[in-house]
Amino acid sequence: MRRVSPTLYPPKENSPFLLILPAFTFLLSLYLGPRNNPSFLLPYLSIPAGAVVLFFVLLEQKNKKEQRLNSEIEDLQGRINILYDQLQIEETKNKALHLKLKKYDNLALLTEKFNQNLSLDDALKLLAEECFQLLGQQKSTCLIYLSDSYSELSLAGSYGPAADDSVIKDKKGDIFSQWALAHTQPLLVEDTSSDFRFDKHTAKKTSERKISSLISSCLISQNRPLGILRLDSPEKKLWTLEDLRLLSTIADIASIAIDNAKCYQNIKELAIKDSLTGLYTHTHILERLDEELKRCLTNEDSLSVLMLDIDFFKKYNDRYGHLAGDIVLKNLSLWLKDALKGQDAIIGRFGGEEFLLILPAASKQEAFSLAENTRAFIQAKTINLRRNKTGVTVSIGAAGFPQDADSAGDLINKADTALYEAKRLGRNRVCLF
Repeated sequence: MRRVSPTLYPPKENSPFLLILPAFTFLLSLYLGPRNNPSFLLPYLSIPAGAVVLFFVLLEQKNKKEQRLNSEIEDLQGRINILYDQLQIEETKNKALHLKLKKYDNLALLTEKFNQNLSLDDALKLLAEECFQLLGQQKSTCLIYLSDSYSELSLAGSYGPAADDSVIKDKKGDIFSQWALAHTQPLLVEDTSSDFRFDKHTAKKTSERKISSLISSCLISQNRPLGILRLDSPEKKLWTLEDLRLLSTIADIASIAIDNAKCYQNIKELAIKDSLTGLYTHTHILERLDEELKRCLTNEDSLSVLMLDIDFFKKYNDRYGHLAGDIVLKNLSLWLKDALKGQDAIIGRFGGEEFLLILPAASKQEAFSLAENTRAFIQAKTINLRRNKTGVTVSIGAAGFPQDADSAGDLINKADTALYEAKRLGRNRVCLF
């Protein structure tokens, strides 16, 4: 529908003259009639004069009617144009409402997806993708930062055309994310170079990427800040308060999902992790060994295992008490993680003071070298037990698959045999089967 202009009848400008003409003709006939044979002229002059008068009277009435109609048409057309403008406004509102309803429908779908007992990694990936689909722009980036117990942020998820680890250098969050976490409030920055809350030079230094506008909301569960959900862009004034409200709603939904995923992850870890050392339990380390052996059979690959035992462990309990033994076990588990950092190693507490280490794709010689480095690393460490500084040594036995055994149980027995050989030879050493 479009606005239209009225088509009006043009008014007649000669109406007064046309009314005077027949009157003049009639008077002329009266004047000439008596003086010049009125019986002859009067009939011929009065008849056309009357017709002319009648014609112009009717014409004048028609002109007045046309003028009235033109006025009514103008009035109606004005009303139509007003209605047209109102219709355009309502259509714009309806479109905006439709988009808003669509976004909230997507929120309902997002909630359903979060309720599928996702892992933490899956939940974060889903959140970044869906948030970008709902609020992201062409050059924008969605970032998720999680907070630890010391309120330090770390990048946990990202999505968008510029969401590349090589591009996103601010893994610990910039001045904007730190502000959002400290204030636990939604944040809208239309122009980072002119926002009074942030110094533009400091803001520029804390971020490697060009950021001109952003929206951010704190992830909060049970009054605990979990992290930050954020969208930023190199373009200015890309988001509105309505967008910020939607982001806050997404953050509220996501906070519950992230908290649930963390709880699920903690429960799962409690089931597979030893409560004292934080290493895998006896049952789970054996399950992992079965999985790795199946992989080796499928890929025709090899692996090695290490059986590790603390030398003279009983003396720590006898000399310093039973709590001392727990301290030794805790420290040893940390040393093992440090010694094997960067290595493809699976560590578990096999029982008591014994530990089982799985080295996927490692040959026996590689396993021996790694075991020797680990033994030397532990020997160099010291701990304080009742104000006494003491050291710890370990004995290690190694065996390889498939050359030494063809099953998990047999492989562990062969590594255990090598361990006892190391103890027989004086402890604090590594032996191969």
